[in-house]
Amino acid sequence: MSHEAIQRLKALEQLNSNRDWTNRDLYRLMYKEDLYVIAYERIKSEPGNMTPGTDQETLDGFSMEHIQKIIQQMRDQTFQFKPVRTEYIPKENGKKRKLGIPTTRDKIVQEVMRMILQAIYDSPEGPYFSDLSHGFRPGRSCHTALQEFRGKWSAVNWILEGDIRACFDEIDHNVLESILRKKIQDERFINLIRKLLGAGYMDMRGPRQDSLAGTAQGGIVSPILANIYLHELDAKIEELRQKLEKGTTRRRNPAYRRISERRLSLLHKGQKDSPEFNDLTKQLRQTPAHDPADPDFVRIKYLRYADDWIIGIHGSHSLAEQVKEEIKTFLKDELKLTLSEEKTRITNARTEEALFLGTLLRIGRGGRPTIVTTTNRWGKPFRRRATGWQTVMRVPMDRIIRRLSNRGVCTVEGEPIAKRGWANLDVDQILTIYSGINRGIQNYYRFTDNFASLSRVQYILQRSCAKTLAMKLKRPSARIYRQHGKELKFNAKLGEQRTREVKLYVNEDWETRRNAFFVGATEIDIVQTALRMRTRSKLDRPCCICGNTDKVEMHHLRHIRKAGGKPAKGFNAILRALNRKQIPVCGSCHGKIHRGEYDGLKLSDLAYDPL
Repeated sequence: MSHEAIQRLKALEQLNSNRDWTNRDLYRLMYKEDLYVIAYERIKSEPGNMTPGTDQETLDGFSMEHIQKIIQQMRDQTFQFKPVRTEYIPKENGKKRKLGIPTTRDKIVQEVMRMILQAIYDSPEGPYFSDLSHGFRPGRSCHTALQEFRGKWSAVNWILEGDIRACFDEIDHNVLESILRKKIQDERFINLIRKLLGAGYMDMRGPRQDSLAGTAQGGIVSPILANIYLHELDAKIEELRQKLEKGTTRRRNPAYRRISERRLSLLHKGQKDSPEFNDLTKQLRQTPAHDPADPDFVRIKYLRYADDWIIGIHGSHSLAEQVKEEIKTFLKDELKLTLSEEKTRITNARTEEALFLGTLLRIGRGGRPTIVTTTNRWGKPFRRRATGWQTVMRVPMDRIIRRLSNRGVCTVEGEPIAKRGWANLDVDQILTIYSGINRGIQNYYRFTDNFASLSRVQYILQRSCAKTLAMKLKRPSARIYRQHGKELKFNAKLGEQRTREVKLYVNEDWETRRNAFFVGATEIDIVQTALRMRTRSKLDRPCCICGNTDKVEMHHLRHIRKAGGKPAKGFNAILRALNRKQIPVCGSCHGKIHRGEYDGLKLSDLAYDPL
């Protein structure tokens, strides 16, 4: 087995650490069988891959024969992407977001394209993308963006909350192609992307519609194409930053200097216990040492996560307006996008709150002085004065309650109610779902300054869970609490005699931890990871039932355990025992599985262990 294609990806990463490198002859990578095997291994276990596209096919039955057919179509350039299946999912504001579901064959091809584009634009050797772009990138997340705000935005006066109207739906295909040509000089590869963008869509209730603009939300390659497109915005804002920033440091605050000098004079006179000295000390703690409105000191900050972005400005309101207008013009003229006037706000960072990535942001607490404990460069803690102009990040409680209400676990006022649809699940599944929601919300907002306010959310979930269990077990919720405690501990059956304790996740630690972000470097060796995926793949293994090596394909199961919690029956019981969602079988055995002829098969009857 040759690993030439995998080594070629590594070479692409190294070459593209040079931002001026131009890539040629990429299309030949679409002939490499190994890349399709890796692509299959990357996406095979996602539940969505058992959702049929417009061709009504799923990943069930995928085989090396499918890969070889795709490669042949790539060689003679007859490969065509099929229209994506369109679904609409509800948004928090009551509107709906269009989601495109590609066919499973197209997902495999898109994953190969994504790997190639990632090696070019997001190389771990030195990414082409901006360090201030955090969406859909390895080792980056909402938390890395918010951590950047926490540590580096304390000096801003204004926050520009940017909103691009229907960004993903309005991406101009011609503009995107011209941007791609800056790094890619291979018309066959560009043409493949053109085919993808123009594949069209169907909502299963009407005829095919052409895709004249935009990238399908839900497509595997769409996020990186959007990042390539919006990188032009990142570059424009960097250009504005270099043009507008001035000054090396803020000037000393005259008021602070006067108070400090008068206080020092009293200290020299031995009057440090006088009422005037104490009053000056209080004033000093409330006064910034540097002038926050210094007109000769301008700084521009920027963060982007996908199409959600903010700009921080240390300067005047008129400068913030100027930046907004320049970006509006750039988006319209260069990227053919529209800045939403009604949703793009300039927020006073000192008196108002901006919303970014589900978190309320502002600078300071109204100038109220505080004494904080911090550490020096040797790690030794010490107490220092803080005038109240540090970054403040808060949980948007109203939005959280509204989302819980939309999910049916409380009223719009936040009163807990039973979730009727979940009462049909097993007790352990109900507890797992509620625990997942509670833990997920708390993990996301662990860094916030009002983290303790989430105790109300925990109370809502705890009460809703108890009421749902009471509905299921047909007993009062008060009795549920008496018998199972506030953690709602139950014993779940694992078999005839085995049980395990399950309970609701209940947090007891509400201490504020301002730097509790879930971040960490994820250095991935693309060669070793790809080799491991290729080596472990079962795509070309013999049939695990009869040992036949002819026309082997993969039998896929959407879930090892269904949502109803019922024990797996028939052949699915074997997959559950193996803890696998897919196994290699020949065409004959695959048909027998779906006809139920192997429902009495035992694990010991398999030709070999497919683990």
